Amino acid sequence: MHLTASEIDRFWSYVVKGPREADCWLWTGAIGDDGYGRFWVRFEPYSHQMQQRVLRPHRVAWALAEGVSIDLHPVVEHVVCDNPICVRADGTLLDHLEGSTQAANLARIAQHGRRDSRGYRGRMLGREAMYRRSLALRAAVTGGWDSERIARALAAVDDDQMVLF
Repeated sequence: MHLTASEIDRFWSYVVKGPREADCWLWTGAIGDDGYGRFWVRFEPYSHQMQQRVLRPHRVAWALAEGVSIDLHPVVEHVVCDNPICVRADGTLLDHLEGSTQAANLARIAQHGRRDSRGYRGRMLGREAMYRRSLALRAAVTGGWDSERIARALAAVDDDQMVLF
């Protein structure tokens, strides 16, 4: 699946890019209860009736940077920042996203200590904390990039939060 030019423009209208060379690019559109962004597109499948499809913005950004179909890889990992609303991908060495496999993604999760005895994001205190962190980051960049507001927002959710950028 490929996006139209107007869908691509709409996609990038929801992104706030950090000013420094290695900063995250934060998604400011819809966020699901898992802390990852949501981007809706309309498409016409084989039935010739328009339907909606929800996409993960980090997958969209990676596919656009790589010039490939959104459906190509089963997993797109956040390999630099571990930030679910980061969409930094422009096909350079500064990308925060990488096409991967489920096995590699699970290995990286374990390596970063994000698995607890129940198998889900132990360090982040669970799904709710991921959601709150993403909402706080989105709110912090609503008026544009502000590093102090971002730091305060992250600290309000998790005192042990790593620096994301």
